[in-house]
Amino acid sequence: MIHKTIILLVFAATPTLGFGQVGCLPPETPFAYEPPKDDPELREMINDDYQSYIRNTEAYLNCLNQESMRAREEYDAVLQRYIQYFGNDAAVRYEHAD
Repeated sequence: MIHKTIILLVFAATPTLGFGQVGCLPPETPFAYEPPKDDPELREMINDDYQSYIRNTEAYLNCLNQESMRAREEYDAVLQRYIQYFGNDAAVRYEHAD
């Protein structure tokens, strides 16, 4: 029961992801097949694949932009809270590989 509650809380606490949405998924690239001039049905199918790819890529890029804005807003909020909590002691330490 506790495990199910934790899973539900994780989904509820994730602002951009919900049930049924995995995030920004890139569309499948259409197969690089030159449409034949003598087969209108196949030509139409290939055309549909490219049109679908173009539409879905526009949606994908919009999703990436929205996710980027969300991540930046979250980062800014967490950074401001960190500075508020720690004041002059707020300093990010990075470990350097030798």
